[in-house]
Amino acid sequence: MDNFHECLVTKKSSGADIAKKAGIALLAVILSLAVMIFLYAIFPLNIFAVVGIFYGAYYLSGNFSVEYEYITTNDEMDIDKIIGKRKRKRLITAPVGKFERFGRLEDAPPVPNDYTTVLASDGTDTDDYYCDFNHQSFGNVRIIFTPDEQTVENITEHLPNLLKAEMRRSKLLNKS
Repeated sequence: MDNFHECLVTKKSSGADIAKKAGIALLAVILSLAVMIFLYAIFPLNIFAVVGIFYGAYYLSGNFSVEYEYITTNDEMDIDKIIGKRKRKRLITAPVGKFERFGRLEDAPPVPNDYTTVLASDGTDTDDYYCDFNHQSFGNVRIIFTPDEQTVENITEHLPNLLKAEMRRSKLLNKS
């Protein structure tokens, strides 16, 4: 029987994202006023231009709405980035059986310089997990993500036995 689970995580808007959205809105208002002033004699054209400007601002602002989808199927985890609920991009496919390290981000060792980091977390820095492995295309990779409990269970079920044993040993050491 296949082991399948999907988890959708919404990235929280940062202060920079909010400032960019406000800048886009302000620019749309200024451009609309300029179009109304300079094209006042061509009435239908200026209305279409203003509608186009506001639609463009709405479209650009939607690009700051980001969600990450983690899909675990047996011993494989796919991470997709969904932008504005209209565009999906596969970030990476990770073979769980090849993970070298896995756990909570606060327990992670520092990232070596030769690693590629895939950041797919909700941006709150709470409940973040990491996994390190060697990817055939990207080389050494560290993924930082915010999975739910079921996703963590699916991943730990398919981890290599050495890593499972190491995780059990570290949990026993932390309890004493």
